[in-house]
Amino acid sequence: MPGMTRRSLLGASVLAAVGAATGCSSSSSTSNTSSGATGTLDWWDHFSSFKHLNDDWAKKQSGPLKTNVAHTYYDASKATQALQLAHQANKMPDVYSNVVGLPLPALVSGKWVHEVTIPADIKAKLPKDAFNEGITQLDGKLYGFPMFSLRQSSTLVWANKDHWSKAGLDPNNIPKDYGAFKDALGKLKSAGIQPLTLAIGADGGRIRDQVDDMAQAAGFPGYQGLQFTTGEYAYHHDAYVTVIEFLKSLNDDKLIMPGSNNFGVVDARTRYASGAVGTFIDGVWCAGGSKALAPPIVDKLASGQILVPTAGTNPWCYRGRPSSGYFVSADSKNPDAAGQLIASFMTEDYQKGMIEAMDQPPLNLDLVASSNAVDAYKKGIEFCKSNVFLMPQAIVRNPAQARVDALRKPVTPHVGNIVQGYLAGSIKDLKAELKKLSDATSADREQALSKAKAAGAKVSEADYVFTDWKPGQDYGAAK
Repeated sequence: MPGMTRRSLLGASVLAAVGAATGCSSSSSTSNTSSGATGTLDWWDHFSSFKHLNDDWAKKQSGPLKTNVAHTYYDASKATQALQLAHQANKMPDVYSNVVGLPLPALVSGKWVHEVTIPADIKAKLPKDAFNEGITQLDGKLYGFPMFSLRQSSTLVWANKDHWSKAGLDPNNIPKDYGAFKDALGKLKSAGIQPLTLAIGADGGRIRDQVDDMAQAAGFPGYQGLQFTTGEYAYHHDAYVTVIEFLKSLNDDKLIMPGSNNFGVVDARTRYASGAVGTFIDGVWCAGGSKALAPPIVDKLASGQILVPTAGTNPWCYRGRPSSGYFVSADSKNPDAAGQLIASFMTEDYQKGMIEAMDQPPLNLDLVASSNAVDAYKKGIEFCKSNVFLMPQAIVRNPAQARVDALRKPVTPHVGNIVQGYLAGSIKDLKAELKKLSDATSADREQALSKAKAAGAKVSEADYVFTDWKPGQDYGAAK
């Protein structure tokens, strides 16, 4: 998900900007209900695959909640800004998806969220470790709960079966290593097919996430630049350099579609879904997102694992405990109904709808195999089940780290911005730029730790050091 961006509202009032964002944006779509109920409960999210499911669900829930539920979809590259503008104007929707990019402590202190109360029967359906201080709750107050499995990836390889077959390639056996994958792209190009697109543009959030994933698969022993066993930031690690140099080689050889450096997620996915390109690197949710854009693509979907530098390398990735899928905003005039709407997402009907929509997978991945989801989606889920592991987290070890997270600030340029600059040629010394990012991120953590300690928090850099971490397995018990 993209991180929080800070933009000035030059020449326009906040309220005017919010009106434009919510009423006139071509990247958003609103489903209003008219069930005869009174009042309106506004619900915003960025899940393109769930758009029809959520439009229908809003209508179904309007009666039980005794209020009109209005669902609005924003594409991922637009949602963060729309929410930021709404927050500045105190016009937040009652319910919104977790796309802002701030840790829970910062959301609480910044008055983004409202405490949530969920029924006991819903709470009983969730794993015991779904409620974590600093992740889904703070100071014992619950602000949300996970909807999605941690075993997912933003960086699978998606192919168009027709294009790959035309080029003499087997779409059901997508190459796994850099060399073989690049060769396959070359064959697509020789067959007159645009080989590959990526979502490199917008705020760089998606390519940042994908480089983080690919670096793990390339051997980086950590997450988002943070090494598990040392607790040190090392974006300048050889794994990051290897990944970004590989992307540059694809770009230099004109195997990446022109314009990709400016494409947001929907821009790039539209090219793939429409058949304009043979291959797209995207999340496990690509199946549902592509179907939402161009339904005929469904029969042409094929998927492969995250790429690794060398054949035979284990494609292992690591994720933290799932955070909340949705929040109730602090601005909500009806927080009880908003909480009930979020709780309804855990019902069997909605869970089945999530799987059929083929977006992020639900907590119970075992439901996917018997679903009507297409084989390419099921294959992607099976890969993630076997190759995505629970990572160690400072906040789980020491919940007081929530006070540190609340004081962290976005560091820019981040990895995605560095990729943009390096591919465009404005950055010449890649490793030096990555070292600057490591140093800046370390400095930001240090200032946050110092302030938290001064305020009485019992925290230290040692909370980030996990010398007992081992690759290729869950850290602790993943329920």
